[in-house]
Amino acid sequence: MRRSRKLAENAEQDKNGHLWMGTNYVREAKMINSEKVVERRFHERFQVQQGVYALLKNGASKLGQIKNISKGGLAFMYINDAEQIHEATEVDIFLSGYGFILKGIPCKKISDIHVNNFVPFSTFEMRQLGVQFSDVNPQQLAHLGTFIEKYTTRPEV
Repeated sequence: MRRSRKLAENAEQDKNGHLWMGTNYVREAKMINSEKVVERRFHERFQVQQGVYALLKNGASKLGQIKNISKGGLAFMYINDAEQIHEATEVDIFLSGYGFILKGIPCKKISDIHVNNFVPFSTFEMRQLGVQFSDVNPQQLAHLGTFIEKYTTRPEV
């Protein structure tokens, strides 16, 4: 068995020092307010420039500005229109004004949370949707790497 020492709730370390949550490899564990918080993402997240958007395509399409991205997934903000998001199937990434578009990346919904709207007196509900890429082909992965290299600003902490 690869697991040995218990670190945090559901996090274990194997004999090589790698962290695991169930069958998922985790990149690092951090101390926040004297509690160990396990970072579940394997890929480093990057902040994106202004004007980078995601279009989620399933029964109910959602368009919004990307907050962060990695080779494993992304998070983007969108205005809630009360249409329920079921399971995501594909996401397109595009950058306005630069002609960059990456279409049809297979994905699945990981989270969909309410976020505070910073526009005074606004009646819109803002949400943040997190998706995990799945079954990305080598060409899409190469384009994603190029996008991260050219159009992100810095790693997100």
